[in-house]
Amino acid sequence: MFDHVDCPVSDIRRAIAFYDALLAPLGIARLITRVATRPGGASNAGYGREGHAGFWLSTASRRGQLHLAFKAPTRQSVTAFHAAGLAAGGTDNGAPGLRPYAPNYYAAYIIDADGHNVEAVCRAPG
Repeated sequence: MFDHVDCPVSDIRRAIAFYDALLAPLGIARLITRVATRPGGASNAGYGREGHAGFWLSTASRRGQLHLAFKAPTRQSVTAFHAAGLAAGGTDNGAPGLRPYAPNYYAAYIIDADGHNVEAVCRAPG
């Protein structure tokens, strides 16, 4: 169902220390760490198992805003998700298309009525 969830944090180093300890007993490890090298830059850390980071900490997300990414079976379903979100009153936060995050990362983003960033992503080749 979910591809990943992004949790906004105010202090990436403090959050990393906490979640490293919290998730270790569950067999969930930090797989990716990106700490900003310039003031105001975005920092994030991705946790998961078997090479897929499904839980993220991020300073780039607005405080209190969740980022939920749903797995989509096809690129066409990503496009349909985006259209349905707009028709239902959502706000565009990224039209369907390939993203530079990972190979074959085809995604679209909608902001819901409460300000949450909702994504559909298909990782299958075109």
